[in-house]
Amino acid sequence: MSTRPLTIVEPPRALRPAAPEPPGRRQHQAVVVWNLDGTLTRRDTLLPFLRQVCGPIQVGRAVAAATGRDGPRALLLQQLLGGRVTAEVDVVARRYAQHLFNHLLRADCRRRWQWHHHHGHHLVIASSSPEVYVGHLGTLLGADTVIASRIASVNGRLTGRISGGDCRGAERARRVLAHLTERPAGLLWAYGNLPADRDLLDLADIAIRVRPLRHLYAMTDA
Repeated sequence: MSTRPLTIVEPPRALRPAAPEPPGRRQHQAVVVWNLDGTLTRRDTLLPFLRQVCGPIQVGRAVAAATGRDGPRALLLQQLLGGRVTAEVDVVARRYAQHLFNHLLRADCRRRWQWHHHHGHHLVIASSSPEVYVGHLGTLLGADTVIASRIASVNGRLTGRISGGDCRGAERARRVLAHLTERPAGLLWAYGNLPADRDLLDLADIAIRVRPLRHLYAMTDA
């Protein structure tokens, strides 16, 4: 019996530059920026990670306490990761990243990732999820750059505070632009799946919105 495919996407949008491109821009390497949760992976990755670190009961209580309050993600991270030994959380993060790599990546998006890699594109993961495990997943995937929310650490312990702001929405787009200032792109691709990814997708020459239920179509050299 056939199974339903996993993702649905809109066709890529080739966006016209707002102004003439600087001379020689197209000589630069193409840059491909991927959202993580629901784009590269089949679902959210933060709460399962926090359950790995803290246990489901403590996470459930923290979620209930943060519901309806401003900045619930920041509250969760402060309550659940604050005071924990950085090295111990890193051990869990490495194991969790391996689990994501082995079991939770979307097969069609992983094939697209590999297509970009084969063509020598500069691969970036830009995620609001914590860098503590997104960085390890990026290493496993062979990402060139990881841009993610950073949890501050003092004297070998996490504070739980997000350093430099939550890497989502306009803040994520700002960080991607800062990266592109240091490394100009010949052609900028972006992949995302939620309204929160709009700022990221709006930066791209080719913007692809990944949706549930259908496979991401295959890419060919043509």
